[in-house]
Amino acid sequence: MDLRQLEVFSKVFELKSFSKAAEKLRISQPTVSAHIQNLEDELGIKLFDRMGRKILPTLEARILYRHAVELLKKKEEALSELLSVTKKSKGTLKLAVSNIPGDYLIPHILLKLKHLMPEVVVQVEIFDSKKVIKQLKEVIPEYDIGFAGSLIPDQKLEYKKILDDEIVLIAPPYYNSEKITLEDFIKLPLLIREEDSGTRIAVERALKEKGISSLSLNIIAFLGSNTAIKEAVKKGVGFGLVSKYSIKEELDCNKLKTIKIEGLSIKRSFYAVRRNDITPIPAARILWDNLEKLFNSKNT
Repeated sequence: MDLRQLEVFSKVFELKSFSKAAEKLRISQPTVSAHIQNLEDELGIKLFDRMGRKILPTLEARILYRHAVELLKKKEEALSELLSVTKKSKGTLKLAVSNIPGDYLIPHILLKLKHLMPEVVVQVEIFDSKKVIKQLKEVIPEYDIGFAGSLIPDQKLEYKKILDDEIVLIAPPYYNSEKITLEDFIKLPLLIREEDSGTRIAVERALKEKGISSLSLNIIAFLGSNTAIKEAVKKGVGFGLVSKYSIKEELDCNKLKTIKIEGLSIKRSFYAVRRNDITPIPAARILWDNLEKLFNSKNT
């Protein structure tokens, strides 16, 4: 029984699928099947019951999985500690980020990151804020550091605030008002983000403080990115609620305008997040230690 077999077994156990495990591990399905078969033969036990296209882990598999997770954790920690003694950071730094950090904040720090770690390749993948946190909470996280627009407390996670943000109401440039009342805002045809985005969470929290339910809003569409909302607003579809960081170019070019909502201010912050129970790879440690320097007013 070797660690590669345990890695394949754990992924099959977690995904309940040979094909999905093969895709996640970037190997062929026959290779996955061979690893599981060899492991079953070596241990003399059955690990999965195959029921058509579905597989169910046996009691023995559940026991093995508990120990496999601990062994694989130790492997990652050992590699991280070994790498940490080298003077240069190498390899890939994997970041799970929400929409605004991914589209507007991380690109601004890439040049400084390159100067800090010239031999590191940065890999960025974008999720909504809740999924960023979920990725970091995996038993063996695939990502080194996350960036999200909301803070979800968890004893396994460590947060560090990087920037403050404001969610603003945007309209086409020909809209003739500079500010509106809260009562008028509720009547506007609105375009807002999907349920688990940090922007949506901040909007609903600010409205709740005013005693307003999001159900009372005239929402005409839920869109999966700030870019989609901006494009729809430009076409006159409705009004949008987006991060101030996402509209700098449009405001400068007079493609959009912001409308002040009297009596309503929607504030939130962006956070870097990492696991506190896993030794970080050197590149992740360097990024974490330099967050304040990287995310300053000159970068935003």
